[in-house]
Amino acid sequence: MRQVVVVVLASLGFAGCSATAAGGGGGALGVTPTDTVGGVMDVAADAKAGEDTQATDDAAKADAAADAKTDVLQPGSLKTCVIASQCAVDACKANWTATCGQSCANATATAAAPTASALLACTTTKCLQGTCAGTTPPTQKCMDDCTAASCANELVACWEEGATPGSKGCSTILSCLTGCDSDPERFTCQANCYNAVGATGETQFKALSTCVNANGGSATPCTKESLACVSDGKSGSGTCYAVQDCIGKCATGDTACQGACYGNGSASAQTQLLDLLNCVNSKGAANCMTQTITCATPTGSTGCLNTATCVGNCPTGATQAKCVMDCLHASTAAGATSFGKLAPCMEANCANCTGNACQSCATSKCLTQALDCNSN
Repeated sequence: MRQVVVVVLASLGFAGCSATAAGGGGGALGVTPTDTVGGVMDVAADAKAGEDTQATDDAAKADAAADAKTDVLQPGSLKTCVIASQCAVDACKANWTATCGQSCANATATAAAPTASALLACTTTKCLQGTCAGTTPPTQKCMDDCTAASCANELVACWEEGATPGSKGCSTILSCLTGCDSDPERFTCQANCYNAVGATGETQFKALSTCVNANGGSATPCTKESLACVSDGKSGSGTCYAVQDCIGKCATGDTACQGACYGNGSASAQTQLLDLLNCVNSKGAANCMTQTITCATPTGSTGCLNTATCVGNCPTGATQAKCVMDCLHASTAAGATSFGKLAPCMEANCANCTGNACQSCATSKCLTQALDCNSN
């Protein structure tokens, strides 16, 4: 799976928390029961006709392996949606067509047919004939990514069909699913990851999957669901600033570290951080000074002018958000409030100023806010 939980937790230290939601078995059966066998069979026929290039030989070998697994299947022998889907992925991975998994479809048990058919209909319409139609044949990556983004609900329903939930938290599914990328039985591996999670974790993962699916594959509007999953819904006693400071020290992409940090925050701290992240996602960091100051919890002794200097000296890039938060945390409450009034005015009117020009701009464009800052 290449995109497990595709979640961008704003720009405030959650860089690399992408992940993914519900992602990519590659399109279930990929056929309808009335289709005829094609695709892979054609490659084998060409090889037997005498094409002796290495590429053709390799394709023939892949086709022979798929035929061996699918052509001898008996009707009803594939008892679950997961087994049927794994069969189809094995048959279709060399050449995705509308008929490549016909034998798997014919062998799917009656009880598994509704779930398998729902996943089939989604991946056929939205992936094979939709997103991935521009490539001939569609690539495995395209089918995986499309299934993750557009058929998450059907995919999860397939995974959990007939399975008993485990006991692990939602956060464990992320690293587990990523590990399935190298597993030859990837679809089955993904189902096992999901079913190792307990009932609460499954509920959290479903909420995330549903949100991502409802937003056309984008996880940006799903910050709440993402944080609930990576933290396993836990809360502690830490402040919003402590949570953000902890997250800022996590390695890029370390969702386990980020989730643990968030889980250590109090319920109010988590609400404050969520408000900040949602604001940044929808309006951009420059327009979220109120939420930033609230999360920073100013408890220091630095006045507004020195706070402004501190923020102005923060580096650009991945460490900027943490630096700004640290400057505000070291400020007095009054100083941070005054800075929160001055900063948006300067951003709107003096964004490109340098040196003395900034002072002149502040005097002419933001005089009231500048005087307030000077007195605090």
